[in-house]
Amino acid sequence: MIRRILLVKISIYFILFILPVIIYFSVSGHQFITGWDDSWMVLNRYTIGGLKYFNIASIFSETYYGQYSPVNQLIYTVLYSIFGADPRAFHLASVFYHAINVCLVFTFVKMLLGFRESEKMKLVLIASFITALLFAVHPFNTEAIAWISASKVPLYTMFGLSAFLFYMRYLQSNKMIWFVVCNVFFLLSFGCKEQAAILPLTLILIDWYTGRDFRKKKLWLEKIPFLLLVTLGGLFTLSLRNMDYVQYLAGYPLGQRLIFAFYAIIEYLTKLIIPIKLMYLYPFLMMPGEAMPLRFLIYPLIVAALGGIIVYYRKHALLVFCALFFVLNVSLTLHIVSMSRVTIVADRWIYLSGVGFFMAVAWYGIKGLMRLSKVRKIIACSFFVVYLCYLTGYTMKHSEIWHDNDSLKKVIRELIEQREDYVPKDIVINNEK
Repeated sequence: MIRRILLVKISIYFILFILPVIIYFSVSGHQFITGWDDSWMVLNRYTIGGLKYFNIASIFSETYYGQYSPVNQLIYTVLYSIFGADPRAFHLASVFYHAINVCLVFTFVKMLLGFRESEKMKLVLIASFITALLFAVHPFNTEAIAWISASKVPLYTMFGLSAFLFYMRYLQSNKMIWFVVCNVFFLLSFGCKEQAAILPLTLILIDWYTGRDFRKKKLWLEKIPFLLLVTLGGLFTLSLRNMDYVQYLAGYPLGQRLIFAFYAIIEYLTKLIIPIKLMYLYPFLMMPGEAMPLRFLIYPLIVAALGGIIVYYRKHALLVFCALFFVLNVSLTLHIVSMSRVTIVADRWIYLSGVGFFMAVAWYGIKGLMRLSKVRKIIACSFFVVYLCYLTGYTMKHSEIWHDNDSLKKVIRELIEQREDYVPKDIVINNEK
């Protein structure tokens, strides 16, 4: 019996690891996008400088073009030191991060659900597997995998998910060693991307879901190391922002930026359900100073309606957890505070947040399936298989955007033709270099 269980677990992890490797293996033939961010973010002086003491010290003590992601940069340096300027190594590294993340998502969901649904372990295993499966094949994740400069996203997610797992292990065992390891992985995650600043709030969300007593001081004292790191890192990151873009975006009043946030949430949810017309760049809805079309007022109403549904079903703890997990982990990219970005949404920004959506779909989808008749179950499962095939095919096709400079230029030229008034001119200039 023990051998059988072990064999099943090994088989699940093998499938979840090898599937994204197969889907994304074609990106190993992609080149560096030197007409875009790869020219300075990946192939920079720190990467080429090698594993020398002075260079490593510079990676951790200096900023570069307003960026500070020393852990991510150190990995670039290691890859370059071993493989040289071979894009295959960098692309396969991103594929490896994603494959590991798929396995981590499975473990995270299984471990989380185990706190409240331990008597339904078969259902938990199926829901965890489907969540990881959707995460593995969804085309929304393609940008983070196929574009080398976005590798910090799957990398920060890998360390962040690991931090969640060690935190839950700490909750189960009450052994301080797991809490210390959790802090280490949080620090590694934050060293890859500033979006990791939201992870401490996710830990509090895990506290709530697992039934911890919020009246106990221990719960809040545990968060002090995380909050100190976030505060210091957040202030440091704000000082690095590209002020040209920040001033450009500050031209949008707060009211409009709030509507941008509602628009982004609905845009993400819509494309998570039916991914169509995924793009490399999503320009803002209008230029600063222009009046916002009245039709965009529908987005706050839709978000309010969705929020009302969550409140109505608030006794469903997992639904609340999934909704808050989604919103929390995408919140720093919603432009409520002006960001140094020229795109209103980006596929890569939803990489970790999407786990909350996939988890809700998997759990409640399976519970709904169990209530259907045998014939309807077959129809529903067949539809789901077709849907997975669609997601997989779209992912493999969509990854070709990042094949080389010419493939990306073609996409951006098409975008400029469609939205010429809303695409900042430096995008055109940079991509013609």
